[in-house]
Amino acid sequence: MEIDLAFLTWKNVGIVVGTLYAIYLVNALARKLFSKAPPVWFSMVPALGTLVSFGKNPVNFLVDGRHKYGDIFTANILGKKMTFMTHPRMHKDFFMRKDTELSPREVYKFVIPVFGRGIVYDAEPAIMSQ
Repeated sequence: MEIDLAFLTWKNVGIVVGTLYAIYLVNALARKLFSKAPPVWFSMVPALGTLVSFGKNPVNFLVDGRHKYGDIFTANILGKKMTFMTHPRMHKDFFMRKDTELSPREVYKFVIPVFGRGIVYDAEPAIMSQ
C-alpha cells in the first residue's frame, strides 16, 4: 500500500500551522476576557512561553509581571503554567487554604528530585504534620 503525499505541500503545511496558531490566539483572548483566573502573560511562542525573559533575569521578570498584570499573574514557561504571587497579602490566602481547596502536593512535586521521596510534600499527611 502506497501513501500519496501530494497533498503535503508547503502551502498546506502553512495553512495548518496558521490555523493552529489562530486557534491559540483566540483561546488566549477568550481566557483574558472571560476567565476569573489570574491574567496570563501572553507569549508569541507557545512552546517556549516566557522562558527567555524569565531565564535572563528572574527578578526583572517578576517586577515586569507585577507592573503589567498586578500582584498575581500566570506565565507559561516551557509548556508549564506557573502562577506568581508578588505581594505578601496574596501569600496568606494561598497558604491558609485547606488542602481540599489548594493542594500543596500538586504545587511542590518539583521538590521530590531535590529532597527525595517521602520528604516534604511527598510524605504521608501524618508524617508531614510532625
